[in-house]
Amino acid sequence: MYVMNTWYVAAFGEELGDGLLARTYLDRPVVLYRRPDGTPVALEDRCCHRSLPLSLGRIEGANVRCGYHGLLFAPDGRCIEVPGQNTIPPGAQVPALPVVERHGYLWLWPGDAAKADPATIPDIAWNADPAWVKTGDYWHLKCNYELFNDISLDATHATYVHPATLGSAAIQDTPPRIERDGGVVRISRWILGCPAPPIWAAAGGFDGPVDRWILATFIAPTGSCFDMGAAVAGSGAPEGDRSRGISNRTAHFVTPETARSSHYFWRFGRNYRTDDAALSETVHANIRRTFEEDIVILEAQQKALGDRLDPRRIDVNADIATLQARRLVERLLAAEA
Repeated sequence: MYVMNTWYVAAFGEELGDGLLARTYLDRPVVLYRRPDGTPVALEDRCCHRSLPLSLGRIEGANVRCGYHGLLFAPDGRCIEVPGQNTIPPGAQVPALPVVERHGYLWLWPGDAAKADPATIPDIAWNADPAWVKTGDYWHLKCNYELFNDISLDATHATYVHPATLGSAAIQDTPPRIERDGGVVRISRWILGCPAPPIWAAAGGFDGPVDRWILATFIAPTGSCFDMGAAVAGSGAPEGDRSRGISNRTAHFVTPETARSSHYFWRFGRNYRTDDAALSETVHANIRRTFEEDIVILEAQQKALGDRLDPRRIDVNADIATLQARRLVERLLAAEA
């Protein structure tokens, strides 16, 4: 089951050029393209005549023509031309889905179009801010989206999955503060007077203890955004003074493809030493490696689970954040049902 009345990331803006982009979201095939003025369009990827994917056709101006019999569809999904006849059959159209481009992402609304309010799109403004040096990628995952939510919000896994980059035994010894606010769960960890994890030690040049922060925001049902970093211990970072530290942002949006596969869009950004190309290469390579380590875990989990999406399992104290996120998603699903 999926939450329908919400915004999902469909693609990065740069993924959608002059051609047709076909993807499946929430078990539904969709084709994306741009009008001549750059405005994105999303249509169900299935011609209403003989069901050929429209993504096998071609763009003509603001419209898309089916590659089988040439039916032409407008951006709102209406068939506006049938080659060889002057009339359009009643009901000749394909569903159009609301799609909005914002903060470097294309956001898709699969539910009731009348409820699609762009004002509710998550604010990831730093992703489009030139003051931040960014890296990121789109990856196709062979796992259910809730498995991704679990690992994203569970900072304790870093000790064992990411020992060479973000791992620290101090994470386990620092319980998170958790707050729920509507469709958002906030998970805050301040780890004070600890050794800098390898990736932040290299980026910040720390040679002594640091105050480290992991501030996560879960945006139901599939978004996780982080403010992470470290500062010289005792320099005032918990009170808001990060002048002797480094701040980083990450955004993780995972959009269900099927019950056992997902689209993963990640971004990492920093606003310090932005002209240091060597630092960019090192830090960004380590971040990519870190996220790749997560994928190994997730796909192995899904393989072990098979089709069992909710197996018998035990929970431990480290699961408190992920359980809050799962309950929030369950609440949204129940509300729609």
